[in-house]
Amino acid sequence: MNRLGIIGCGITGAITATLLKQELPHVNIVILEKSRGTGGRMSTARSSFGSSVDLGAQFITKTSNLSKTQEKFYHHLLEDRVLQPMPENVEGLRSISSATGHFICPQGSGSLVKYFLKKLDCDILFGHRVTKISSSDSKWKTICENGATHEFDALILTIPVPQVLQLDGLTSYLESEQLENLKAVEYCSRFAVGFFYKNESSFFKDVLWCAKFLSDDIIRYCALDVNKRKATGLPSVVFHTSKEFGKAYIDQDASVVQDIIVQRIKQIFPEMPVPEEIRCHKWRFSQVEKKYCEQGCTVLSRKPLLICGGDGFLQSNFEGCIASAESIVQKFLKKL
Repeated sequence: MNRLGIIGCGITGAITATLLKQELPHVNIVILEKSRGTGGRMSTARSSFGSSVDLGAQFITKTSNLSKTQEKFYHHLLEDRVLQPMPENVEGLRSISSATGHFICPQGSGSLVKYFLKKLDCDILFGHRVTKISSSDSKWKTICENGATHEFDALILTIPVPQVLQLDGLTSYLESEQLENLKAVEYCSRFAVGFFYKNESSFFKDVLWCAKFLSDDIIRYCALDVNKRKATGLPSVVFHTSKEFGKAYIDQDASVVQDIIVQRIKQIFPEMPVPEEIRCHKWRFSQVEKKYCEQGCTVLSRKPLLICGGDGFLQSNFEGCIASAESIVQKFLKKL
């Protein structure tokens, strides 16, 4: 094993690469990412004047009965202040019996992925959307939208399952049961809208909550992002829509959807000032609702080795991604 490819530079891909480097330090790992930066759904967006807002994951819930790897990661992340306890003034937060604490990323949720990647000795190729895969001579060949091609001795897929199925050439390597199980995986869809401000206002000083969950048909969550992250800087607010709204509007024109969301925000928060900038993001694959029936990951091909994992195999949270990465590494080492 000389060269390993990982498709997807979200949290599962980053942790998988981290764990594999610990076991196989001499293997050349290359991560192919379609976007211009890291993060996946751990996404922190910035305005033109420097303020930021988390458009994706908002906080991390730590639960009991963790694996040694999960406990170790929490310890280092808290020790290095990549994670900090979330403020208590969150309205409507659902109680989870297994939860032992909630944590935020003070530098934005995107910093969590970067934390793992900066410790890695591997190549990360941004703007490399893989569109086709094929195998020959015991190697995988990937073809990217930008025309780049790469060969690997093994390949790991950590992108959302529907995007896996869009890879040209993949289905010819799958058994019929595998294909049906992959097709059965379901995600909900949501929109996220970020408001960016250049100045403070009395509205932000008077609000008693840093985040709140709503029962509205369109807006289900909002956060004064700087307050939630206990950070300093210009005000920013993030809103997440309901999954029902996301399902109904996911294929609509983004500008039309943004107008609908913004108008609803004005109705719910009439005293909120008009933002200097607005960022609207479509999360087509927000959270897994029906996971793959196998635990953690699945081996799609044994020679050459092809493994598929990610939150579609467990659950759409930090601990689920760690558990999937652990499963990927275990099966990878077993199949070598």
